Amino acid sequence: MNLKNKGKVRQPLRWLGIGLLCTVLLVTLVPRIKTIVELSERKQALLEQKAELEKEQQALQLELEQADSPENIERIAREQLGMVRPGEQPLIPVLSR
Repeated sequence: MNLKNKGKVRQPLRWLGIGLLCTVLLVTLVPRIKTIVELSERKQALLEQKAELEKEQQALQLELEQADSPENIERIAREQLGMVRPGEQPLIPVLSR
């Protein structure tokens, strides 16, 4: 065999090796890339959910602080319990039919 024939025989083997290497890389990398993309999307969704929950927590904290105020306690005592201050006349709701 001369050098020209050896080069022709090695050329297809080289391409076969490169193709095989690319196939192995694709088979191993594609699932990992897919997992990374899915985890990134999940992370973004969880960050959005966290932001919403923090807003809700702030609103509930404000509501709790307002619930402990003397004005709110007095309002509840007057409206729900029918309590009056000394010297005031209680209002009795009249039901109409």
